[in-house]
Amino acid sequence: MNVSSSSNKYKARIRILLTGDIIVRPQWLSRSSTSKLGFQARLPSHSNDSNAGSSCFPYAPVIMFINKRSGGQVGETIYRELLKTLNPRQVFLLENNATITNALEIYSSLPNIRICVFGGDGTVGWILGCLAENYPSRNNPPVSICPLGTGNDLSRVLAWGEQYDSKSLFNTMLRIPQAQVVALDRWAVQVEQLDIPTSSESMEQQPTNKLQVMRTLESLLKHPKFVLEDNRASYENHQQLPNTRFINYMSFGLDAAITLDFHDERTRDPSKFSSPLKNKLMYLNESCKYLSDFARANIWNLSSYIRLICDGRNLTDAIRDCHTLVILNIPGYASGTNPWGKSSSKSFISYDNNYSMDTQKSSSVTDDNSTNSVDVFSSLVDIHENVKSNSLSETSVHEAPNSVGSFECQDFGDRKIEVLSLNTAHMATIHVGFCGYRIAQCSQLRIELLSPMTAQMDGEPFYLPASVAVNISHADQVLVLKNQTE
Repeated sequence: MNVSSSSNKYKARIRILLTGDIIVRPQWLSRSSTSKLGFQARLPSHSNDSNAGSSCFPYAPVIMFINKRSGGQVGETIYRELLKTLNPRQVFLLENNATITNALEIYSSLPNIRICVFGGDGTVGWILGCLAENYPSRNNPPVSICPLGTGNDLSRVLAWGEQYDSKSLFNTMLRIPQAQVVALDRWAVQVEQLDIPTSSESMEQQPTNKLQVMRTLESLLKHPKFVLEDNRASYENHQQLPNTRFINYMSFGLDAAITLDFHDERTRDPSKFSSPLKNKLMYLNESCKYLSDFARANIWNLSSYIRLICDGRNLTDAIRDCHTLVILNIPGYASGTNPWGKSSSKSFISYDNNYSMDTQKSSSVTDDNSTNSVDVFSSLVDIHENVKSNSLSETSVHEAPNSVGSFECQDFGDRKIEVLSLNTAHMATIHVGFCGYRIAQCSQLRIELLSPMTAQMDGEPFYLPASVAVNISHADQVLVLKNQTE
């Protein structure tokens, strides 16, 4: 660290100590026999601050949640830094579900509370899920982010940064009280069984004469690897839906297949994945296993395996050139891309900072094992031989055939979700600013899988082994903080 950056970091720390806006003051804490940690935060009745409710409370104390498993060992370093600067009682290492439960209980009576999550998208998602379960909709302490993950898509969208920078740690914390409170949609996912024979079962029922054998072999060549190889160990180990809610995105198809292989490899040998650079190299290695699917992209597409219904309308024809189906809630996907494309203006549902927080709290949290798609497709850009010239124009908006036209401005608080398709050319170019085919904006989505399928939810990959319908609907909204100074 150079002298200038070290000096700036020191000055920011001094400002925090002098202003005290985000610090939990010792006089607000008292011993409590009912608290599991032995203390409770509340304003003393004789305090000058107590005669003003949350609408006039001059401070914005911030609860810090740190996932030490995110970003290598940087979480431990941040924890020690914060202990030197803030009240240690407001800094929590995320160990288990009880960590969040106890913290929220301790500070339930203190007004104007903010939360800062030090972790990746997985950590942020679970914290938001916990808050949604224990507060009324749009009534939780709003959440800011210090990004420690690989993709950090939500952090990018909310302008908290694309990766952790130790030099700006304290300057970032100083921005939390002035950040804009905005509403973020959460989406519910429900899976139901469909009584449809899988593609492999259909093949087994074919007659065994020579002509039919040749047709079967021909059909095998048209199926992608993630449909044909349905007995892989990595698929058998990840057949549970990772969550029933998502906040960033879901996807189905080729990108999820690569992500699942990457995730399985990382689970079996974590030592190979000790830095973001190593993660990207390992992801590239896994993607190379699907070169045949990229090379044969003109003879297969997801419309053979997926029936897409948006707000009751069958839009399956819109995915005839689709190899990855993406369901977007935020304008961020795969480590900073926006395959939906730029909107003409930005629109967020904003809330006054003087929200109330009077509900009881209890919660759960998980470690940060989510896997975001990363920029590894650039080396595959020339594989897809059937690219339409107008599909790669950065300045125009692309709509899939039979899509729902006249799209509104993308907004993660409008109770609508964006549906789009990516072919292999899009997958190879979205990291340099290109976008996919827009299909629909809707509030109810049904995806009927006619064969086993790979999928991912907020970077958590999984495998659906049977023909199922995935129903997606609006669940609720949580409050987050959008940085206003970036």
